This record gives sequence, C-alpha cells and structure tokens, in this order.
Amino acid sequence: MNLPTKNNFVLLYSCILLCIVILPLSVSAEEEYKRIVSLAPSVTESLYSLGVEKKLVAVTSYCDYPYEARQKEIIGSLLNPNIEKIYFLYPDLILAVKGINRSQTIEKLRSLGLKVVAFDECNSFDDIIKNFLLLGELTGSGEKAKEITERVEIEVKSIEEKLKGPLPIKVFWEVEAKPLVSIGAKSFANEFLKYSGGINIFAESPVKYPRISREEVLNRNPDVIILVTMGGVTEKERLYWQKFRDLKAAIYNRIYIIAGNKVCRPTPLSFLIGVREVSALLHPEIFKEEK
Repeated sequence: MNLPTKNNFVLLYSCILLCIVILPLSVSAEEEYKRIVSLAPSVTESLYSLGVEKKLVAVTSYCDYPYEARQKEIIGSLLNPNIEKIYFLYPDLILAVKGINRSQTIEKLRSLGLKVVAFDECNSFDDIIKNFLLLGELTGSGEKAKEITERVEIEVKSIEEKLKGPLPIKVFWEVEAKPLVSIGAKSFANEFLKYSGGINIFAESPVKYPRISREEVLNRNPDVIILVTMGGVTEKERLYWQKFRDLKAAIYNRIYIIAGNKVCRPTPLSFLIGVREVSALLHPEIFKEEK
C-alpha cells in the first residue's frame, strides 16, 4: 500500500503543521493527546514514569524498558521506523529526539500532517530535567513531572555533596571495543562521572565519543575502567585490560562492567540509578549500600 501524499486530507493538515518544531509548554484541554507514538527509548520510559502509558499506542523495537513497553505495537527501529504503519495508527502526537531520530524521518511525518514534537538531545543532567518537564506538560502530567524531577535533583545533589571530600578517581569509560571508543566532556555519559566523584581521562576531547588508541589508555593509567556492556566482547575486554601489570585499574582489580540500559537512557529516574551505581563503583567505602 502506497502512502497518500497529495490528497486533500494531507494538504489541509500539512499547511497547518509543517513548521511545528516544539509545542508550547502549556497544553489546553482541547489539545489533550490520546494516541501517542514514541520514537525513542528515553521518551517511552518517561511516559511510563509519568503514568500516561495508556496513551502510548506504539514504540520502536529499541523501547524495551519498562518490560511492559514491549507489549506495545512496534513501528520499526530508531533509524528506520515504518512511516506508513505510523500514519495508519492515526496518532495525534509523535515524540522524537533530535540526534537520535533522523531529521528526514521527522520532516516526512510532518509533511503527512502528523503532529511531531522533537526534543533536543540530552547532553547534560539539566537537559534531562528540561525535557522531562516539557513532556509532563505535553501529556497533562506536569505536576507529576515536577515531583519526580525535584526528588531526583535532591538525591543527585546529596550524592554529589558526599563526594566533595574524597579525591576524584581517574576513570576510563569504554563504550566500544573495535574501534576503541570512549567519552568526551560533552557526552551524556560524562555526567555520571561528574556527579559520582570521577575524572574522565579523555574529558579534553572536543567530540562526544572519541576514537582512541589502547596505548593512550595505558599512558594515562586510570584508577578505574568502566566497560559499558557491548555484547559478547565485554568480558574479553575485561580480560584484556586485566593482563597489564602496570595498569592501576588492573593492579587493584577495579575493572567494572555496567549494563548499558542503566547509563544510556537519559531520563531522570534512570540517571539517578546510574549515578548511584557509578558512585558505588568509584567510592565503595562511602556507598556500600548502593552496590
């Protein structure tokens, strides 16, 4: 079945909605959304956190948390959603994330007269809070969003305060093995180290996810290595780094593996979980209960 592109229905709505980028923060009763499609895992998780999952009619194949989200209609992957399927689900709101979803996908959906909100990509804790509050307003759950963000901010700042005394821990954060990829200061993952008493050994990188050499890691000799799960290669990487006798992380057995789903979804609650876990890894003497 071919997508309708020039019928009167599409022309009428595309004239009205084509230029929408971000909706206003306030949503009137007439604009209450009841059929939402999520194009990003962080958005899906956030909708469940806000308790408005009944409005969610479809998600991507990457939206696997919480578990119940897997029971929703699947409209394809992050990069290649099924436009035709989305159209015939008759959504009144589609939620996307810039940098995660392709701009071509967003514009194509808008050209069909569909209402799309594209959130800015989250590169900091402040970005997470801002997007979550906006989502709360869009879904009529602004008070719930405010309550969650305030609680998370208090807990994150409490952790940060506890770590003002101990010396920061030098950390190598590995997100990919071949090629070897770490994180720069502008990456979302760097925020976990910022609030957990860690120092990113590649923080000076001008790019979010720099490709580096193994020699550079050895030369900078981190106190801790954190490996984000990379499938079957993760354990091989742990064993590889462990063999270097002059590497501090290996000497003191401080090569850790952390689940990607704990540090890759920029939502307030997931961020708090990630900060707790990273803090417990870097400062076990302070956060024993968090392990």
